[in-house]
Amino acid sequence: MPADYAVRKVLVATDGSPASFAAISDLVHAGLPPEGEAVVLSIADRVPLFPPRTPEEMLHLEDARLAVPRHWARSAADILRRRFPQWTVREETRAGAPAREILGFANEWSPDLITLGSHGRSTLGRLFFGSVSRKVMLEAQAAVRIGRRLERPDDAPLRILVGVDETPASEAVVAALAARHFSPNTQVKLVTATGVFEYFSSDILGSSVAVVPSDTIDELRRSAAEAATAVQEKLLAAHPDLKVEVSREVVEGDPKGVLLDIAEKWPADAILLGTRDLSGAERFFIGSVSSAIVAHAPCTVEVVRRRAAAADPA
Repeated sequence: MPADYAVRKVLVATDGSPASFAAISDLVHAGLPPEGEAVVLSIADRVPLFPPRTPEEMLHLEDARLAVPRHWARSAADILRRRFPQWTVREETRAGAPAREILGFANEWSPDLITLGSHGRSTLGRLFFGSVSRKVMLEAQAAVRIGRRLERPDDAPLRILVGVDETPASEAVVAALAARHFSPNTQVKLVTATGVFEYFSSDILGSSVAVVPSDTIDELRRSAAEAATAVQEKLLAAHPDLKVEVSREVVEGDPKGVLLDIAEKWPADAILLGTRDLSGAERFFIGSVSSAIVAHAPCTVEVVRRRAAAADPA
């Protein structure tokens, strides 16, 4: 059976910063179902301000250190309950390294989606992109949503930019999109970047010399555009029940630059990307693409993970 990309369980990591609360507010634009389950997780660092002298003092310091994160979790949970009244929402507070604790809890609970803010504000609140959010994005088994506050009219249709290519990761992105509960007037733009085709290259003296005939470059451009169009048509054909307004673009250029440029000019409210399960140098490269988009995008970015195929019913 096809993989199930429905979102029923959401892990919300908060550090009490405006960015983390913006990510929580952004969840109303994530296409979540009317009912589900959410856990709000807040982390306190284990580093004490001064060493405890007795076991009683250690317990007192531990409780004091968790007091503020408990308040953050409680405040975030209250917002979620107001926004999603039919969801079951509970709070969790842990002490430790934020990324490790978020990933550890995610491994225990197996959420379908993890949401984080794009930056934090303090030593205790280090959910800023480039450290905690980047590590979670690269290592989590679930989809990861880096939420940002949207400056948009309430009655404006939601605009979602979806980066796709010929890899199975793009199949996961479109499947995840089809599994969400978006309004029918939501505008989705599928974009495929074909890469850069150049007639010239610089020699060792810095001057430009022709290295590829222009007719060859033109043919490469045509072939790449036709292949990209075929990929988009195949992805959409696999989900004929997609209940949103879909447009498509094929653009010559680097994927990072193309997606960021369209997100800025359209403008997009969210960018959806796929990612492959890689390691080592490949993970670093793929992560750098997603990282660059998350770091520079003017909107929310969600990175979707491929899921295993569902088991056939007995």
